Amino acid sequence: MLTFSLTRTDRILTPSDFTIIDFLMELGIDDSVTDDTLREAAMVEVDSIPDENREEESSAEPTYKQDQDGQEFESEAAAHAFYNAYAAEVGFIIRVSKLSRSRRDGTAIGRALVCNKEGYRMPDKREKIVRQRAETRVGCRAMIMVRKVGSGKWVVTKFVKEHTHPLNPGSGRRDCMFEQYPSQNEHDKIRELSQQLAIEKKRSVTYKRQLEVIFDYIEEHNVSLSKKIQHIVDSVKQMEPKEEEHNHS
Repeated sequence: MLTFSLTRTDRILTPSDFTIIDFLMELGIDDSVTDDTLREAAMVEVDSIPDENREEESSAEPTYKQDQDGQEFESEAAAHAFYNAYAAEVGFIIRVSKLSRSRRDGTAIGRALVCNKEGYRMPDKREKIVRQRAETRVGCRAMIMVRKVGSGKWVVTKFVKEHTHPLNPGSGRRDCMFEQYPSQNEHDKIRELSQQLAIEKKRSVTYKRQLEVIFDYIEEHNVSLSKKIQHIVDSVKQMEPKEEEHNHS
């Protein structure tokens, strides 16, 4: 579990190039955050953070930068992982929302991740006869929006921190970020199953060819047998008149 410190730095951070790991350590966060998974998933560059934009936070929230605009991620998955880690510490669950695609080639170029209490549930037309479910959406506006730029990185274009409902710090689901992105073990398993499937397909083709050969042989044998039977029938028919003539004589 990530641990966060509420101590403030004595200087204003400048827009020098450094990763989120260095940024978190600069704020006094426990260096256990350097876990390989987070290091690979959320390598970003941090813009300047004016001291006047930072405020004292309660122990209920980690010391994340309030203004995330301009922050960069190596991929959409990295942005997803980072926001999910943030949500787990703050105490809410994220939901994948809008996706923007390029009109040129259809690739993903924008993504919005929101609080799962975003918006409002559509009224159920059956509410008069069906017991109404408990309301889970309260119009929360907390969200992060990232967009892919020319360099291939994903940049934060909008970040809303405030929630309209109580939070439960530490109870967020950390595993959400891995549900949509298979782990290395899963990739290996998929590769292994794909190889087995390819082998079975080849074996199936071989069996099919063997069956076709057998059916061809059976068909040829049936044709030959039919000809022999027909020859016997014809021979019998030819012999019948001769036998009748012999009997009359």
